[in-house]
Amino acid sequence: MILYDLKDTVNVRADFKLAIEACRIEPGIVYAVTGPNGSGKSTFLNLLAFIERPLKGSVVFNGQAVNYGSPNELLRLRRRTGCLLQNPYLFNMSVYDNIGYGLKARGISNSDIRKKVARIMDELALVHLAGRSAHALSGGEAQRVALARALVLDAEVLLLDEPTANVDQSHIRVVEELILRLNRDRKATVIVATHSLDQVYRMSRNIITVMNGRISDIGYANVFSGVLNEDADGLKRVRLDIKTEIRVAEGQPGPVTLAIDPQAVILSDYELMSSALNRLRGTIVKIEEAGGSVRVFGDTGIILCALITRKSYHDLNLNIGKSVWFTFKASAVRVID
Repeated sequence: MILYDLKDTVNVRADFKLAIEACRIEPGIVYAVTGPNGSGKSTFLNLLAFIERPLKGSVVFNGQAVNYGSPNELLRLRRRTGCLLQNPYLFNMSVYDNIGYGLKARGISNSDIRKKVARIMDELALVHLAGRSAHALSGGEAQRVALARALVLDAEVLLLDEPTANVDQSHIRVVEELILRLNRDRKATVIVATHSLDQVYRMSRNIITVMNGRISDIGYANVFSGVLNEDADGLKRVRLDIKTEIRVAEGQPGPVTLAIDPQAVILSDYELMSSALNRLRGTIVKIEEAGGSVRVFGDTGIILCALITRKSYHDLNLNIGKSVWFTFKASAVRVID
């Protein structure tokens, strides 16, 4: 089943255009939306929240085409989502009243509002701020209040734009774990926009990359789990399975998750003798277009992806079944504990 199905969808804001050829989002999954500032992440979330209307193309939600001409339908759809948008606005009222505002607007009883608000304030360490004016909060406190206001709604879709922006380090993991728990317990679909690659890899392996107003990929590449060991001479290596080992430049011993930038992986017909410590031979199993580049997937014992130029693709005469070397430096491997 598909929850969102966007096809040939275009949205224009001032001099910026978001163009989505195709995007499908399945229910009950955590997606991470990543990309540089100004790439279109927030515009994409606004479309999914039914806040912005596409200039052309179709948006299908839960099997039904969205009728943007019906205010009642849009209101009904918006109430199925919990949104934390960029630069959220808090009302000039107490923290407690801000968090409960959406519940009250939905006609939830006062007793249920008290229970729900008390629970979310406890989970996000906001109980001591309940009676404080929202306009007297620090940036990190205000962000957590805005997040609580979105999460308390028990919505089937959570759309969270930079949920840990301005949040102090001690609370970032608390926020991430709560979001993931809501996904597990409620089966809520979660779509998180973030500029932090570490946060992306901690929260999801379903990645939507937005570049220059276009969605360039849905899925993930080069994210692996293993156990990090350190030799007596200080050399660090991560054992992924019986046959595969990756050299890394950082990390503490124990279970870890690795992320390798596909752009840092070099392809060659022969083993490169260089300072790069990771040299794996594999057979090409898939080749994909990626805008002006090409993604090449090889089976090296793990499925490894390299993002190369079209010129390199043609110069190497790559095709399915060809044996090539995948080479990358230890410093190109990001270790996430």
